[in-house]
Amino acid sequence: MELTILGSGTAALQAERGPSGHLLKIGSSVCLLDSGSGTLLKCLQTGTSYKEIDRLFYTHMHPDHTIDLIPFLFATKYTPGFQRRKKLTIYGPAGFADFYERLLSVYGRDMVDVGYEIEVRELASERICFDRWHVQTAQMRHSRTAIGYRFECAGRSFVYSGDTGFCDEIVGLAHEADLLLLECSFADDNKVEGHLTPTEAGEIARLAAARRLLLTHIYPPFGPDEIITAVRSRFHGEVAIAHDLQRVLI
Repeated sequence: MELTILGSGTAALQAERGPSGHLLKIGSSVCLLDSGSGTLLKCLQTGTSYKEIDRLFYTHMHPDHTIDLIPFLFATKYTPGFQRRKKLTIYGPAGFADFYERLLSVYGRDMVDVGYEIEVRELASERICFDRWHVQTAQMRHSRTAIGYRFECAGRSFVYSGDTGFCDEIVGLAHEADLLLLECSFADDNKVEGHLTPTEAGEIARLAAARRLLLTHIYPPFGPDEIITAVRSRFHGEVAIAHDLQRVLI
């Protein structure tokens, strides 16, 4: 598996950090995990075209995680000389199908009058299997139906929390993960419900016995030294802060 960080930031925009978006190459598939603004451009900057993406996985419906869905659909319809043929499956939490239909009601249903099949699938806490890999989902503590994902392939595991507060579900989902990508939004002295502080992120990684911890969804003016010091008070494994356009082998 190979993970590329397309957006390590949040809705509070920073020049060096775009909103949430991650590219995962797993088996023979190319998957997009969330798609905040600028995600498609970042894909191109890393050498992967949106044309190659097989599946979209969304953790929840907030705009800093979903806003590039419409540009994705629009691009796959109107790129000159390109006609997508392979099926596109869009996965999301409960309520995502209605969210998708509401987007089309604003932008027009001709947005998906295309020459390929689009399927929208809602997930709760379940396991879905593909040819050489599978995905496990679990409910997160953020918006009402937010979910996190665990991807497994060839004996390796990668877990992406999306946005979440501290909960047993993320600890269980991340059990002995080779790479745990956790949000880490606010300092310990500025706790916001539904998001993680560095100490909480470190505690999750410790309880889950994760092998590597990568922190994303960083709000300004959060400093890297402050984050790492707090995380290491709980977790003594490998820890780093994600940055845009970063590639990580799993």
